[in-house]
Amino acid sequence: MKELIHYGKKMVQSGLVDSHFGNISKRVGDRMLISTTGSMLDELEGQIVEVPIYEESSMDMIASTLVDTHRMVYQRTSALALMHGHPKFCVIISLLYDDVDVIKPEDMESKYILHEIPIVEGAEGTVELAENVSRALADHKAVIIRDHGAFTRGATVDEAFVYLTCVEHACKVKYFTDIGRWIRKMGGGR
Repeated sequence: MKELIHYGKKMVQSGLVDSHFGNISKRVGDRMLISTTGSMLDELEGQIVEVPIYEESSMDMIASTLVDTHRMVYQRTSALALMHGHPKFCVIISLLYDDVDVIKPEDMESKYILHEIPIVEGAEGTVELAENVSRALADHKAVIIRDHGAFTRGATVDEAFVYLTCVEHACKVKYFTDIGRWIRKMGGGR
């Protein structure tokens, strides 16, 4: 639990999520530790519950509203940790590029680490979202949910955090690079 508490604080401090939004989990055998719904990620002490991965439980009522998405990702991938945040540039890019289903990073590090970032659809807490996120994370380290945020997976909580920071970095670079290209195209910036 200490690891989730530590990285919940890091998510907020890094601007990858505002305090009451987002969630974090870690697989432990056939169970997962997950933040509770509405909990502040920078104050997770006493706000983490344990739920089974292969069945619903009474604790689902207080677990994150995305508990079923976490559950399905753990069922269908080798992930041992998941993070869901709302990085600002990630959300902006998902709204600006409403006609694409994959973001190709521009910078070398993001290309190397993420290769590409799928964009999926689905309302919060729906089976559609769980299906789309789990399908994308079967082959990718990160996925963007249109107009919502990002999910990342890792073999460790630290790895999931690295991928979440990388998604935001890739989206920020893409945003400013595309603005620069537009300015140059319009004849400015010479």
